[in-house]
Amino acid sequence: MANSIITITFNNDIPIDGKFYLGIGHNNSDGCGSVGINKYKFIWKNLRSSSYEVEVGLPTSILGERSAINFIEAITRDILSVNRYIINRNANVVTITAETTSGNGISNFTYFYSPVTITNSITGQNDVGVNNQNIGIAITNVTCEEFNIGSIQPRVSTTPCSSVLMAVYTSELATKIISPIAINNNTENPFIFDAIRQQDLEVIVENINGVQVSKLITTPYILDVNKFHLQINNSPNGASVIVNNDTMYGLIFNYSLDDINWNTLNIFNGLIEGSYTLYIRDQYGCKINKQFVVNSYGIKDPYFYISKANSIRYANRITWEDSKNYKTDENTLSCEVDVQMAYKELQQFQSTDIITTQFKSNYLSNVASIIKEDETIVDIPVVKKAKYIRIKDKRDAIKYNLENGKTGIYFLQGNIYDYDTGVATGESYTLNGYLPLWGVIGNFLLMDMVWYLIEDIVFNSSRNADVIVISNIYTGADVVVQVGTIYNQLDYDVYEYSINMIDYVNQKFTVKLVNSDPYFTTITHLSETIWCKVKHENVLEIKYYNTTNTDVMYSTGIIHKIRIPYLKVSGKLEENSEIYKTDTNVVLLNTDLYEIDEFKFEPVTKELWRKIMIALSHEKVFINEVQYVKSGGFNTEGQLEQSNLYVLTATMIKTGNVYNSQTNGNLDISAFEIPGLMTTQNGYIKY
Repeated sequence: MANSIITITFNNDIPIDGKFYLGIGHNNSDGCGSVGINKYKFIWKNLRSSSYEVEVGLPTSILGERSAINFIEAITRDILSVNRYIINRNANVVTITAETTSGNGISNFTYFYSPVTITNSITGQNDVGVNNQNIGIAITNVTCEEFNIGSIQPRVSTTPCSSVLMAVYTSELATKIISPIAINNNTENPFIFDAIRQQDLEVIVENINGVQVSKLITTPYILDVNKFHLQINNSPNGASVIVNNDTMYGLIFNYSLDDINWNTLNIFNGLIEGSYTLYIRDQYGCKINKQFVVNSYGIKDPYFYISKANSIRYANRITWEDSKNYKTDENTLSCEVDVQMAYKELQQFQSTDIITTQFKSNYLSNVASIIKEDETIVDIPVVKKAKYIRIKDKRDAIKYNLENGKTGIYFLQGNIYDYDTGVATGESYTLNGYLPLWGVIGNFLLMDMVWYLIEDIVFNSSRNADVIVISNIYTGADVVVQVGTIYNQLDYDVYEYSINMIDYVNQKFTVKLVNSDPYFTTITHLSETIWCKVKHENVLEIKYYNTTNTDVMYSTGIIHKIRIPYLKVSGKLEENSEIYKTDTNVVLLNTDLYEIDEFKFEPVTKELWRKIMIALSHEKVFINEVQYVKSGGFNTEGQLEQSNLYVLTATMIKTGNVYNSQTNGNLDISAFEIPGLMTTQNGYIKY
């Protein structure tokens, strides 16, 4: 533990009446800070006759040495206890070290001060301390720290992916560990314990004096492969792969493609077509891996998503006999579920319906078809509604010399060109120094028929622009050039296909969607059986959509529609009234009446039951062309017996059908009888 030290250098012999002022303070009962300072004035005299006097003494061969010798004699007699202070002298230099002791649950510290001002307790006069000019002072006071928990450092454990060793440092030895482990006679600082990763803990410790302190800590994040995303951009020089991660703060990653050669850079360049394994490890020794594919189009991980909000219900086709595949709601049709009575769902549509399905995919081939009862197949055109992958862009830019073999590229405004022909499209752009979407480190750009890696992004204040840095030697002035690229904005494109039910009146059929790619495993989805008639009896038409994009891109204009058999529709009423009461009358101020319908549907299979709830939970819902919004929760009966059937009851409020008793919010109080009051000896009476 550190100690306070004062070093006094006597640069010359101190003459008679020379002065030295010294203050000594001690910490208070709370452990730190000075409770008060004892102040002393030493005066050199020919002969010492009282306390705080220093004899001038006999000279030595070293200037100031006799003053140092006699000062030690005086201060030792008058104020310093040899048990608490260590006094050393080297010629004319005196060093006093105040030892730190412990007692009563706290550490006792000493602080030195010089010079100090001394106030006469009788006269109140201040003696502003000025040391003799031949006395030099150097003071180092201990920094008083109360018992506390300092740094907590994770270390490598024997199971690095699930736990870490936590090394806890304390300002002084914690003799007792209370939490998260129990050690009654700890002798280690730091003390170390094994902790599960990604959890909150409270460390509670106690020192030898019984002082207890605590600190909340969070152990390092678990290394999760699902939080790593790969951005793959292709070029004629090979693909670049950028590894990004989500919210795993505090972790330091190394990356490898062969589990041998590791680096901290999260970019791999020049990858040819093929399958790869990315290895990722953190500073605690945990290692995970993630497969990805590079093909000629720069596509990364396979991506497919079809929302359950779509009108038609689909199931993913897999082989259940495989020991790794289990039946789930997403991969079984209604008749395939494991119950005693598995009913087969028939989704009902009418001849006037045009049913659109939307999905998101980065597969090279996306084929939809109708399979009729006689097993004939009719292909359905699949239309790309939004393009986010393999986007081509070519536009004007400005290049300039960055020196050291580097060229800068920045964008102000200019023309946009056809990527393949280089011919201006007639469109222009304005970025005013900002970069295009693809202007990120690790992507490639095409300039003068050569591909370049974007190595860095810097800001140039003189050009007021963000600048792309590439390895290229250019020594001329700023000049306009064409630059292009092929990049992915998102992981997928958006597709839709529509079925006009007029072509399938009085038929039953299924819809099959196959997504295939030379580099990915083929995905196949099959719909429930669809039954089309001119008109189905006792069904409700439900149209629904949202005004903003959710897991469905509603900006394409898609509107979902289902037709569901029902048992009954019951009218209900909800009303809110506000009245004004007087002593003689009650007046209706306002009434709101809401029209509510309760729909009880016929028993349906599990996934269609869910689809109805999803449909009725949309922002815009129309039941038989009447607009409703959901009111409260759903009520479900089921599953019924040993079947896969459920009965849903939904309460819906009509929109635009609210009756209000007042067309004006103003209240005319002149029509009300307001009683008068008069004062009497006994209080107030009404008249």
